[in-house]
Amino acid sequence: MSLTLLQIDRLLTDWQQKASAANQNLLDLYDLPAYQRLSGMGNPPSNIAGITQQKVGAALTAIDRLFEDVELLNQTLDRSRKLRRELPPFFVSDSDLEEIEKLLMGKSIQLSSTQIPLAQRDLLSSNLQVQKISLDGLLDRMIANFTIARDTFISIETAWTELESKLISTHQSLIELKQLAENLRVAIPVSLIVAETNFTNLQLQIDRDPLGINHLFAQDLTPLINDTRRELATLIQQRQQLQSDFASAPKYLQELRQINQDSIEAYTETHAKIIYMLPVLCPLPAKELIELERWLERLVTKFESGIIPPVRVGLTNWLSKVQSYRISAESALKANRLPLDTRQELRGRLDALTAKALAKGKAEDPTLTDLAIQARQVLYNSPTDLNLATNLVKSYEQRLNLTSDI
Repeated sequence: MSLTLLQIDRLLTDWQQKASAANQNLLDLYDLPAYQRLSGMGNPPSNIAGITQQKVGAALTAIDRLFEDVELLNQTLDRSRKLRRELPPFFVSDSDLEEIEKLLMGKSIQLSSTQIPLAQRDLLSSNLQVQKISLDGLLDRMIANFTIARDTFISIETAWTELESKLISTHQSLIELKQLAENLRVAIPVSLIVAETNFTNLQLQIDRDPLGINHLFAQDLTPLINDTRRELATLIQQRQQLQSDFASAPKYLQELRQINQDSIEAYTETHAKIIYMLPVLCPLPAKELIELERWLERLVTKFESGIIPPVRVGLTNWLSKVQSYRISAESALKANRLPLDTRQELRGRLDALTAKALAKGKAEDPTLTDLAIQARQVLYNSPTDLNLATNLVKSYEQRLNLTSDI
């Protein structure tokens, strides 16, 4: 059934709106900076490469076809409108309407001819194949080509915009990390050196392959920058720990000196006041403590010059040495005080035993009295024969216990 004149007018109006929208969107696409920058007589400029070159080539081909199809669309609509204007105001024939209907709804648009391969021809067939398409078919092809071109050039435009921002932020990051390394007085990390080289190379390639470079930023730069941040963060943490350890080091050294001094005094006193004493240990030699102090001074000097990893190892060894010396000094102090402490303990035991003898009415026992006098004389005279004093107190206790059992 043929379309009525009213239906044809509505169809023409609808197609005119579609054609206007298509023309406007095509002009907007043409005005895109990325398209203006990359187009050149329908071929991609010779200075682009990689992923961008591949996509731009396809997008420019799509735009060329899009311009051709828009021209075909406009020509077909012009012919339809011309026929519509030529219709008489009254008594319009069906044949006149059918001609317009065929233009708007039939395969009325002739595309470019294509060569038919010889293997597909017979003797009388033409070597050319003429393809025809409807307005709807033409519009579908235009939409597909527009989508390819739009997505490609907008993605490139977005990539350039993002890359500009990335260039600024990445360059700033590289500067800050390099400055941080200099402030820490450490060698520039290898990861930062490689990142700077990659940044320079990528910077030179941005104009040529923005789509490819946008991916390489995440692949060739971000991991290296993150590695550098972690390495420098570790150094900062180590520096802070070293500062804390260096602040405590003099206290550890002073405590060691005091323990050793106490050991020396105990050693001297024991030798002066005790004979036949328990074994004693020699205190640390003074030269060992002097060497520890000089070692610490050397580590502080290196730390102030910015050397961190070797100083960290050195200070760990220094602290370990101080701890080892402290254990030795505390053992010597304990050993050197033991004879004096033993004498004091014997004095206390003798007092307790004589008090016990008094309480039991045995204080006037001649043997106990004699043992007590001898024990006190030995314990309170200097030097003390510690072995003799021990035997006398033991004998007193045995005699006391014996008399108590009788």
